[in-house]
Amino acid sequence: MTTRPTAPSGPPAPGPPGTPDVSALLGEWVNTDRHTTKGARLLNVTRQDEGVCVRAFGAGRPQPGDWGAAPAVLYTPPGTPSVAWAFCVGYDIGALRTVVCAYHKTGILIATTATVFSGDGRGADHWARSFFHRTEARA
Repeated sequence: MTTRPTAPSGPPAPGPPGTPDVSALLGEWVNTDRHTTKGARLLNVTRQDEGVCVRAFGAGRPQPGDWGAAPAVLYTPPGTPSVAWAFCVGYDIGALRTVVCAYHKTGILIATTATVFSGDGRGADHWARSFFHRTEARA
């Protein structure tokens, strides 16, 4: 599948002074594997205070399951503390805990998802790597 980066609809709103630029991470990101049964299907990354908030949606029928929104830990590349290029965020969803870590590279978001079940027999722990492209509409 070919993906293409989309240009922002306008200049990104600045964050508080001294915080890294998160504009490359912002937007609605869709998994390139639309039929995945593991990991996230959609990530909606928005600016929140001095960082970002990530609302994630996983496999579900008929609609993807809403994991909720949570603040993410931001990461900057070595030597460039003014630009955020990656994040990690955790979700507690009933009998499971999921951690999503993602980084931005050349217009796509590469994410790993690690899911651990509470041992109630409802599922097997799993790890997945996924590639996301930004939807055309940007907030």
